[in-house]
Amino acid sequence: MQPNNVFNVRRMQLYLQKHFTDHYRFYGMGMLVIFGLMTGIAVLMILVAREPFRRMSELVPFYYIGLFLGGLLFTSRAFNELGSKEKGVDFLMLPASQFEKFITLFLISSIGYLLFYHISSYLSFKIIEGAQLTALNQKIERNYDLLDNPKEKVYVYYGYVILQAAFLLGATYFHKYSFIKTVLSVFIFGFALWLINCIIVTLLFGFGQEFWKRSVPFLLVAKQEVGPSSWHSTVYLIPEWLQNTYLFTIKFVIAPVLWIIAYFRLKDQEI
Repeated sequence: MQPNNVFNVRRMQLYLQKHFTDHYRFYGMGMLVIFGLMTGIAVLMILVAREPFRRMSELVPFYYIGLFLGGLLFTSRAFNELGSKEKGVDFLMLPASQFEKFITLFLISSIGYLLFYHISSYLSFKIIEGAQLTALNQKIERNYDLLDNPKEKVYVYYGYVILQAAFLLGATYFHKYSFIKTVLSVFIFGFALWLINCIIVTLLFGFGQEFWKRSVPFLLVAKQEVGPSSWHSTVYLIPEWLQNTYLFTIKFVIAPVLWIIAYFRLKDQEI
């Protein structure tokens, strides 16, 4: 390895070339499958059911399913070589730094996937619209902006980035069946947070009205007051400064922390 054993542009370029040479079949088939499913299912619905998609918002579920399912499956295979002793030795002994290997796979599974996916989504939409025009002579109204109107939709992407970081971390821990094991780990982690919230809410408000059933974890609790002929709810919300802290953490902290942990986990990897 060259004297700079952390990062070298030329060395990373050579590693990137080797990685694509070794995995181009997998990437190519994966891209075709995602594109084919996105396009084929919608076109079949048009041709078989003869029901047109009237608005772009009706196609958005296909977009989000492909984004999350395809992206997380793709990310979970980032360090698949470590599942085999022979491939793992080749991966770890290759004359490139662990940072170069990590950043290469990070860029491919994050920016690379998002770039391809959005190009595919655009082409898929054009094909679906063309098929609908040909078969039913009806256009699709463009009534949906992915990143705006309302602006809260951008939080879908924050959620995706956090999950992508979690699955990248999972790929460094689980070298076989990484996707399934990471899904299970995320579920267990989420259940643990919910259980902790239930305990805290019960300790604060008591057991009487089962407040844990009417709470959003670590955000709000609703108290129902029932009268002779009516009832109303009182909502207890966390302070605004804590809401802003949560928001900042979701936007800028969780994903980078998971990426850093994933890098150090890969750096300590042994076969």
